[in-house]
Amino acid sequence: MKFFEELKRRNVIKATMAYIVVAWVLVQVLTIILPEFEAPGWVLKTLMILMAVGLPIWMIFSWVYEVTPEGLKKTANVSTDESITSSTNKRLNVVILVVLIIAIAVNFIDTSEPQNPPAVSTNDSSRDNTIAVLPFLDMSPNKDQGFYSDGIAVEILNSLCKFKELKVVGRTSSFSFKNTNEDIKSIGNKLNVNNILEGSVQKQQNKIMISVRLTNSNDGYTIFSESYTEELDNIFELQSEIAMDIAEKIESNFALGANKLYTRKKIDPLSYETFLKGKLEFVNGPLNMKRDEIFKAKKYFESAIALDSSFAEANAYLSLVYFNLADWAISGEESQKREIALDSGKLLAKRALSIDSLSSGAHLAMGSYYFHEYNWIQAEKEKRQAVALNPGGSEEKFMLASFLAQFGQADEALELDLEAKKLDPLDEMAELKYIRDLFRAENFKEGILRCNRLIGEGRAPVGTYQFLWLCHAGLKQYKEAGKAFSKYAELIGENEISIIFQENDFKSAIEKMFAYHREFELQFLIRPIIKAVFYAYIEDKENTLKYLNETYDKREPQISFLRDSRFDFMKDDPRYLELYEKAGFKAYDEHIKML
Repeated sequence: MKFFEELKRRNVIKATMAYIVVAWVLVQVLTIILPEFEAPGWVLKTLMILMAVGLPIWMIFSWVYEVTPEGLKKTANVSTDESITSSTNKRLNVVILVVLIIAIAVNFIDTSEPQNPPAVSTNDSSRDNTIAVLPFLDMSPNKDQGFYSDGIAVEILNSLCKFKELKVVGRTSSFSFKNTNEDIKSIGNKLNVNNILEGSVQKQQNKIMISVRLTNSNDGYTIFSESYTEELDNIFELQSEIAMDIAEKIESNFALGANKLYTRKKIDPLSYETFLKGKLEFVNGPLNMKRDEIFKAKKYFESAIALDSSFAEANAYLSLVYFNLADWAISGEESQKREIALDSGKLLAKRALSIDSLSSGAHLAMGSYYFHEYNWIQAEKEKRQAVALNPGGSEEKFMLASFLAQFGQADEALELDLEAKKLDPLDEMAELKYIRDLFRAENFKEGILRCNRLIGEGRAPVGTYQFLWLCHAGLKQYKEAGKAFSKYAELIGENEISIIFQENDFKSAIEKMFAYHREFELQFLIRPIIKAVFYAYIEDKENTLKYLNETYDKREPQISFLRDSRFDFMKDDPRYLELYEKAGFKAYDEHIKML
């Protein structure tokens, strides 16, 4: 009893209680805070062990030392008259009471809110059906089939996109982690997904083996792991089987009954391999303003068709390449070459659709077909059908958004762009496509803000300066427009024009640029629509109408620019109204009113 009384007198019991309560509250707080800083699990465990080890040390300390007005002293050296243990006892009571109140509050918060932030919680419904497909490993003996393993991963990604309720991160973002040692949890957080699909590919003579592993990015546990072997010419069916298995494993709130992938025909293995090379090189339009990029995929798609002419996707993507060539890469003066490219694009688009009417690529190609025919209503229908067939595909959404932004449906266009950006959050070209549609929707201020942000972050492609000057010009901020255009001209190699815009005000610079063009012929002014646009900025009605009509006569699809506000100064001119109706815009406006 004397020992127990001494423990009480020296406040060892109260000090121990205070230590335990404070340690417990500290653990509760750390449990909430540490995940916010993405601290590894061992950090909390280590701190708990240290607190447990510290308890007996604290008890011994409380026994040996006592708090006095002069500071800490050994208890044996403190007389009864000098002791203030009763005061210390009261202070400890207050500490215990306050800490217990804090403990109750922390416990209430902890039970009222999710233990983990929504971004990493497996119960977060916004991430339940999210998945990223990482580049597959090349398991060939010589490690020379990387394009093939990457292509397989892309095609499985595309198959997963066909599940309407499944949110699949785009290729650019997923493939940014190629050849990195980043852990699954970190990748999941950066891409905002719950599920990560990894895999490997190995070809053996006429067979292919694909091994996949589906991992929960929150806890690192493997959800599904399987190996598949199939004949090379049945690769599409194998990819569909893998996609179905993966979708079933991550299914949460949707039924797969309506999401069965349709049967695909067998394809020549070498044709498929060649197509994959082209798909990885394909660029739709020159947002980077590097026109040679358009040519890279062409030879692969042509070879794929030569090996198997009934390969629908190869026909569809070669069609898109030809339309890009006609619109961007072939000089406006090379009219015969352009006609050949257009005819080839149209023929291939119709062929792709006849081979496979459920191919989203075929409908994208047909959308371009009708766009070049100035059949705007049917072009929109085809692009919408492409999105319906591949609802998780970011490229289909971007292509439809690009069309809608030009044709007065800005809200839907920008919403589609944002959906597509979420599917490919690390693709800087996705941001530029959104800026392009902000310009087309005449949301110039936000376009300028986003362009300047890209420039400030040091990740601005050439096209950023193009849309920066266009947005400034849209707001009639001609000084800023001239400065941005000067930088754009410099980046595309037109140094003389860059200097002209540096040394003159915007409208004077345009007139001097045309004078320079008449003498030296600037390549970027070859297209009549570009001339029409610049003449519109200086409100030269006659030349604007001249080159708009030339654009129409040459059947160039950029006649779609006719609708935007740059031509407001002449929209009451009968000649403009006649061209507007002749180009099919009046019929399209009536179509929109009926929706």
